[in-house]
Amino acid sequence: EQVRESLKGELHRGKAVMIPNERGEIIGEVFPEKGVFFLFPPVDSARPGLWVNQIAIEPVTAEPFVLRAEALTTEQPTEALRDLLDAVRIDPKDAKAHGLLAQVQLTQGNIDAALVNCEQAIRLDEQRPAYHITLARIFIQMNRPEEAKQYLEETILISDRYPHEKAQALAIIGDLYRTGVQPDYEAAINYHSDAIRLASTLQNHANSTIRLAAKETLFLAHLGAAQDIAWGQWNDKEESINKWLARAKDIALDPEVMKTKRISADFLLRLAITALATQIGFPPESDIDPYVRKVIQTGDELIDGTNDPILKQKYQWDTGLALYDAVQIYQIRRDYTPALRYGELTVKYMEGGIAERRSDTDLYLLGRLYFRLGAIHAIGKKNHSAAIEWFDRAKPVFERLLPKINPEELGRLGETLVSMGVSYWEMNQQDEAIRLSERGLRQIEKGVKYGSVDSSALTIPYSNLATMYEKLNRSVDARKYRSLAEELKASGHETQRR
Repeated sequence: EQVRESLKGELHRGKAVMIPNERGEIIGEVFPEKGVFFLFPPVDSARPGLWVNQIAIEPVTAEPFVLRAEALTTEQPTEALRDLLDAVRIDPKDAKAHGLLAQVQLTQGNIDAALVNCEQAIRLDEQRPAYHITLARIFIQMNRPEEAKQYLEETILISDRYPHEKAQALAIIGDLYRTGVQPDYEAAINYHSDAIRLASTLQNHANSTIRLAAKETLFLAHLGAAQDIAWGQWNDKEESINKWLARAKDIALDPEVMKTKRISADFLLRLAITALATQIGFPPESDIDPYVRKVIQTGDELIDGTNDPILKQKYQWDTGLALYDAVQIYQIRRDYTPALRYGELTVKYMEGGIAERRSDTDLYLLGRLYFRLGAIHAIGKKNHSAAIEWFDRAKPVFERLLPKINPEELGRLGETLVSMGVSYWEMNQQDEAIRLSERGLRQIEKGVKYGSVDSSALTIPYSNLATMYEKLNRSVDARKYRSLAEELKASGHETQRR
């Protein structure tokens, strides 16, 4: 022990990492930058502490950096990122290094880099389900949910050797069935139930890493089931939702989970977020404000409690996403004052969280938030002046991302631009109103051609543009759009949306 401590003083510039065996027992310690290993004999109760029975000096390799990164990923992902970048530089063919690097970059919001490293991990070791699961999560972040679902369903077929990873895949598939374009809540809860059954068999596994992974899947699958119930058509929804959330809370307070500070804290934030999200399934008169305040309180505790830049921004983003749910619930209920109050707070969290994120999907979501707040001012408060202040923030986001927008989203984006045009018209900004309306119309037309939106969606932009051009005495343009609107009406495709 004295020799070990003395040498550690000489090696103070590097941080050591413990070496576990396959059962999770500590068998040694390594300083990655120096290639110095301390190897320990089997634990002897008569001699407490860590005793060194062998010291080894080997060439610097990637493996110790990967080992240290794996230990740091949960609490200090920024340091883990540095180690993993060193690891892939030392050994570009280390599949585990690329796989872990993709996970950290996904947490960071660096989606393009995560995709590159994840695909490289799979090329190097295509039989490891963990890499395929990370790739599916990247697809989800890239707004490719159907591709992610199909990919995970194929991944399950190669996962029998890794049941804890198979359970993770089942839980994510459940989430995808709930959140898909055509949700299937029964399939979602069936997959979540399958994940729970499999993960339950691993709670007492000899390996602590597998135990914790199983408990995390159990926790997330219970949250997923609560949301399946909230969004689907079920009897006794409130009672059922509360039962699933209560079980999830029990897992979050599991003694082994509580020992890992960041995992425990993260679980409590996810629990608060899900409790808020499930309020969509409760009666409109239910008070969601306590759930909103709980999300803010828990999120702020995590944000203030970490010095790690990646974690801090992740917690800001996650808290903002949860508050976005609250804004939508208040808007659905036509309770516009709290919708705007929490919406402005949501912007602060999401803008703080997106600073280093390199995800078009995340940026688009922030643009949708700007638009939503403007729409609440325009429609709910009849305040077009306040509305265009938010639209001015949304426009550059939409226009920057327009060439990259998923074809399925074009119709919705087009309707958004047309809606914004109305407020600019009301504020006597006619040129901008027409520009937005024309550009929105083009996107809706593309959506109709693609099949993602019904042709009835063309009625509003045709009518709006006809009216605008009439008031500007541009009779040729006005007649063109009035004629198109009438043709659409005659064909039976008019719409009542406003």
